[in-house]
Amino acid sequence: MRVFVAEFICGGGFLHTSVDGISESLRREGAAMLSALVEDTAGVADVVTPVDTRLNPSLVDVDRLSIRPVDPAGGPIWAQWIESAAGCDHAIIVAPESNGHLAQGIAMLRAAGIDCVAGSGDFLRVASDKILTAKTLHTAGVKHPLFMAEGERRHRRQLAKCDRFILKPRDGCGTQMIAKFDDLDTAISQMTPQDILQEFRPGRPVSIALIADDAGLKFLPAAAQFFDAETCIYSGGRGPLCDDDQRRAMALASRAIEAMPPRARGYIGIDLILGDRPGDDCVIEINPRLTTSYVGLRRMTSCNLAAQILGIETQAICCDVGVDDVSWTSEGDIAVATEIPLSDAGRP
Repeated sequence: MRVFVAEFICGGGFLHTSVDGISESLRREGAAMLSALVEDTAGVADVVTPVDTRLNPSLVDVDRLSIRPVDPAGGPIWAQWIESAAGCDHAIIVAPESNGHLAQGIAMLRAAGIDCVAGSGDFLRVASDKILTAKTLHTAGVKHPLFMAEGERRHRRQLAKCDRFILKPRDGCGTQMIAKFDDLDTAISQMTPQDILQEFRPGRPVSIALIADDAGLKFLPAAAQFFDAETCIYSGGRGPLCDDDQRRAMALASRAIEAMPPRARGYIGIDLILGDRPGDDCVIEINPRLTTSYVGLRRMTSCNLAAQILGIETQAICCDVGVDDVSWTSEGDIAVATEIPLSDAGRP
């Protein structure tokens, strides 16, 4: 089997931007995800990955990896990805939803006859737009923060009773452009058609990932998320959560996926808030792609996650570490309290 594995930043998404103009933290975060995914995929298949050689991402040195440099003079990035992916059986790509990058990359690869392991149809469209996600969850009765889009009066009266508010891009990826407000009118005055305004929900930020295929959903361990209190910038995570919190996160995420249009496929990350009581739990957003948490989750589980995404491994996903044993930074640095033997973890 031959698999095309690509990450947007490392794979040339900023090919025409100077290296100094690319956020170092985002470069490191992208490289960490790419390195982990390449290592896992190379354990079960030959891997082809495009690389912007200016960024020099540190990738695992394995015989089954073929690196394809992207060229500023080589035409549009998607055309270069398609050329590199020619002859591959599957593709796993990591790209931001912003500006339609994720949807466009998936569509271009599929149009070229390459099976991209990702959501399709309305699922990808709705999950890539936070306003559409919010409306879908609200209609289905799935707990979600009160929200508004520019020019709407939806929930305005209820929002006026809230104390704090979040303003962020409706197609944003990561936490680089989130703003917090204490006044609703001020937040509304800052909105653009590209934004969503949400009430700030107190509680514990949590993420839970799942792998979806025709057989159903496989949940990975839920983990805590850490953010800077003032800037809301993501700084890393730690997990797994305790059993009770795992059950709460899984139950809420299941309802969220059931509410979404078809069809979910591949790796999906869901951001949640766990409140003081289960009735206060809510879904924040759905990420139809690999997230930074992957670098930590692969150290918690007893299988090769890339093989699970590709459908090569079908066994249940089990957690082999204790509560809070694995932590990671947003840039992919890992700390493991209880090391998992590589032979047991299903990694090469």
